[in-house]
Amino acid sequence: MIRKRSERGDVPVGCLVGLIVMGIALLIGLKVVPLMVRVGDLENKVEALADRAGRIEYDNKRIIRDILVQAEKSDLPVTKKDIKIERTKAYNKIWVKFTVQIDFIVYTYTWNKEIYENRPTF
Repeated sequence: MIRKRSERGDVPVGCLVGLIVMGIALLIGLKVVPLMVRVGDLENKVEALADRAGRIEYDNKRIIRDILVQAEKSDLPVTKKDIKIERTKAYNKIWVKFTVQIDFIVYTYTWNKEIYENRPTF
């Protein structure tokens, strides 16, 4: 007897597995993508400040204040002690290190992020 594969109520297992994987990827994407965009905005701000750090009007206090303002706008947990600025005659270096907790339904991921910019002094 020949068996029909398209019987009513028959769902291929591969389809169900694919839907579950797609749902998990969607959940991760909805949590991570907005966070990555906010971190990217902070990275762009740090990069711009590193480019301007050689100017007289850009002292350490102003750079720290601008980074903290951007971090607050982006809702990122950056504090004053997370920012390190090193100035030499040849280079200006800025480090920003912080930790972000990403809460999924059953798991909390801790993301340690470091932003580092090194620019020559002109």
